[in-house]
Formats: sequence, C-alpha cells, structure tokens
Amino acid sequence: MDISIRKAGRDDAVLISVLATTTFYEAYCQQDESRNLAGYIADSFAVSTVIDEIDDPTSTFLLASIDGKAVGYARLVDYSTTDGISGQRVIELKRLYLLERLWGTGAGEALLTTSIETAAEREFDTIWLGVWEENQRARRFYDKFGFRQVGTLMFPYGDVVGTNLVLEKQID
Repeated sequence: MDISIRKAGRDDAVLISVLATTTFYEAYCQQDESRNLAGYIADSFAVSTVIDEIDDPTSTFLLASIDGKAVGYARLVDYSTTDGISGQRVIELKRLYLLERLWGTGAGEALLTTSIETAAEREFDTIWLGVWEENQRARRFYDKFGFRQVGTLMFPYGDVVGTNLVLEKQID
C-alpha cells in the first residue's frame, strides 16, 4: 500500500467537498440527528465554501491518498486559537478525517504526522484541535501523538450543541 500526502489546491475543491461530506457523515451518523448532520454538511462542505477556505491564505489543506486514490484530508488554520492554548505561534488542526474503511492502514497517522511537520516547518510552536468528548478512538489516536487536553469548546450545529475537548501539542 502506497500512502502519500500532498498539499491540496483549488482544483481539489470538489474532491475535498465529497471527502468531507462522506467522512463527517460516517463519523456522526449513529449518534446525531440526520437533519442536523445534513444541515451542517450542506453549510460547511459545499464546494463554494471549500474553495473559499482553500483561497484563504491562513488555511492549508492536505490530501491523503492510498495507491493514488484520495482517502482523507486535513485542514490547518494559521494563528487560530481558543481559551487554554498556551503557545505564542499557534496553528489549529481544524479537521482531520479519513474514510472509515481505511482506518488502521497508516494513512491517518501519515496525515497527522504531515500536519505536525507542516506546522513545524512554518515555525509554529503549538498545534491544537477540538475533538468530540465522546470520541474515544480519536482521543486515543491524538494521545499517541502527545496531544494533551487544555480545555473545552462548544460545537453548535443544527439544534444541538456538542462539547469538544481542546487538545494541544507543543512542537519541538
């Protein structure tokens, strides 16, 4: 299996939109109301929204592929911060999603490693993210990479508000 990670560009907007829609729905379809998920996905992952995010100079998208087929993505946002974050030069790992059937292949680890390396190359001292408090698998995943909880963040969508744990990692 050949895993590769590359920076995504404007030409990848439709692909990212489809990956974002699929992976987000996969991640939350069993515990969330379908109408809330559909509304959030339609607003957050529309191709026009993804294009705007790609065009934003503070935003970086990474695309993960296995054997040349796109399987996941990550989005980094420069200088985004929230309560509890301790760094001075801070970057947010806004999203990191992988198709569920490809969990355990190493693609998620490669995507996270590349995200951290990208942040380090750009001289950020802290990378942080929000993860749903009940997502034990993701919490264990980030724990393996040295992320630690520093706070909580409310995540509203539809007619519900979820609680995300704020995790940060100091970059050496």
